[in-house]
Amino acid sequence: MITYIALLRGINVGGNKIIKMQALKAMFESLGYGRVRTYIQSGNVVFESNEAQAAELEAVISAAIKETFGFDVSVLIRTLEELEAAIAGNPFEPPAQEGYKRLYVSFLAEAPSKEALEKLRPYENGADKLYVAGKEMYTLYEVSASQSPLFKVQLDKLLGTSITARNWNTVNKLAAMGKEK
Repeated sequence: MITYIALLRGINVGGNKIIKMQALKAMFESLGYGRVRTYIQSGNVVFESNEAQAAELEAVISAAIKETFGFDVSVLIRTLEELEAAIAGNPFEPPAQEGYKRLYVSFLAEAPSKEALEKLRPYENGADKLYVAGKEMYTLYEVSASQSPLFKVQLDKLLGTSITARNWNTVNKLAAMGKEK
């Protein structure tokens, strides 16, 4: 069995696309996935499957969410190894634990094109720092995400791919959950 992390985009935000984690867990189990665990209300699911294709898992899970809950949700999948590599690939000095909410990893559906990366250049080295490596984008906010000028930039449109972001604490917690036996 392979350990995967499903990252759902845009659920339980501002009273929209509400999914209770217990119901989400039950849906994953109904699909035959093993050792299903959720973490906080923002749509993080650690699970096991024999399926070796992340794209297939994303399609199956997205379709099941549509059927079960009645709305479309973008689902991004990473293996535990990919998540650990994303942690190891962080180019920024992680802040002290109280500052973990200033460092984010955005998980991208696809690696952005060279043209898309060029559009990102003006945002890379302001007070807030951005760095893209493959299918991950790291953001270190000077103060906080919500107080950043980047908060208003539609990075998914700029990069031409679906994105979902998690703070450093959440990313590390998901990796720890994935390693639990």
